[in-house]
Amino acid sequence: MFVGFLTENELSSLRIENMVLHTVGDGNFVPQPARQVEQADFFAERIRETDTAAVFGFEKKSLTKAQIERIAKGEDDFETGAQNLAREFARFHDGTSRKGAFFIFELATDVPKTNIYSLIKYDYEEVVEQTDGNQETLLRLIVQAFVAGKRSIQKAALVRVVDGKAEMALCATDRMKPGADIGDYFASYLHVMRTRTDDELNREVVNVLRNTLAERKEDLPQRDAARALKHAQAHLHDRTMVDEGSIRDAILAAAGNPEDEKTISRFDQSLRRKLKSSKLEGLSFAPNRKILKKPGLRQLRTTEGVLIVYPDDASAATVSREKLDGSGEVITIHTKKVTDDRIVPENARLSAR
Repeated sequence: MFVGFLTENELSSLRIENMVLHTVGDGNFVPQPARQVEQADFFAERIRETDTAAVFGFEKKSLTKAQIERIAKGEDDFETGAQNLAREFARFHDGTSRKGAFFIFELATDVPKTNIYSLIKYDYEEVVEQTDGNQETLLRLIVQAFVAGKRSIQKAALVRVVDGKAEMALCATDRMKPGADIGDYFASYLHVMRTRTDDELNREVVNVLRNTLAERKEDLPQRDAARALKHAQAHLHDRTMVDEGSIRDAILAAAGNPEDEKTISRFDQSLRRKLKSSKLEGLSFAPNRKILKKPGLRQLRTTEGVLIVYPDDASAATVSREKLDGSGEVITIHTKKVTDDRIVPENARLSAR
């Protein structure tokens, strides 16, 4: 299992201690009391689903961070502090944003002196229209809607507090924004700034590809990690988004799409470690095509006037070259089908030189 912001120990031992639910975007803010923990397993699993590696950090004067710390230290009881957090969220929630339910969870873990705070906005216009405002009815309908809509969580944040002090790094996600970004009002509410750019994430991906393929060199065609790296980058170059799944696909494609389960498992184990150490778990972002480059074209011209052009990452199964005694060489091209076979005029050949 990949983990992101949370550690494996935290993920496996999350326990909801307190929770509160407010509606936002439907008029005046009405503070709600903290409620008895309900559907604990269900909500703990939803919280785990929001876990991604951190690319944001609190600003020094973040009011959200300060309020969470007051709850953690007992300076504000959970109900009062959560109401303050929800009231501020409702203030930033503008008229163009969808109505929804804003959850705040206080979670304990098996890690000493550590609490996790989860903030989740779930949009549910149909649910709001179905309920008369009764909180018990509302929660049941929300649980049903969560089950029905896999993309129901619109915004989420995870904050780790150790011995009463919130860490500067936090996990924040926003379904309404592409990749790893979050919307302006959510960023303003949290008082956070981006600490890792998409360019930095793309460079980390190149490192993950390079290190994974080097570690599994024995499982690569001709044990050629350099060529496999070019192939993997080309695979990601044309993707609309880069994430764990596409990185895995690129690695396996560069390895010749092995079918042996043990070989695939070895690649998966190496990739899992590299993603974790590079803090890329759970993230998705646009490829930077200047960083995730496609290989150039290799051009060969022989003394006999033969011109051969092929992708520099072509495998030996496509283009193979064998040195002969002396200066000769045999070049073999394996193809499923020739798609262009024609006579090229002399002037066109000259312009191609």
